[in-house]
Amino acid sequence: MIHFVSRQKPEGNPMSKSTFPVNGGAMPAATLTIRNLIDEETGEVKIWVLKGLARREAMRTWGEITPRSLRASVRMCADMIPEMLCAWRQRHGLPVAMTTVAPYGTARSGVRRSVF
Repeated sequence: MIHFVSRQKPEGNPMSKSTFPVNGGAMPAATLTIRNLIDEETGEVKIWVLKGLARREAMRTWGEITPRSLRASVRMCADMIPEMLCAWRQRHGLPVAMTTVAPYGTARSGVRRSVF
């Protein structure tokens, strides 16, 4: 159970009160977003945001937080991290390594395509 402590502000309207949760409250929803997953100054992945998103996704999808639901949620949330890191590097003018994958190997005589 969450108990709220209220304090009156010293100035202004005496009827206006600020409420503060006693136990610190939940993490603000604006902090735990996919857009907040990469630190804009350093380009590092914020692990605490990933863990919070995974816990939220596990509760939303499976209704409970178990090791299995957390693993699946981390996979779901972490799928976008490589693209987000690539976009961060491009925004900051850093080189991005690209790899081109050909659908078939080099042609060799006497070798069928099904071997590849």
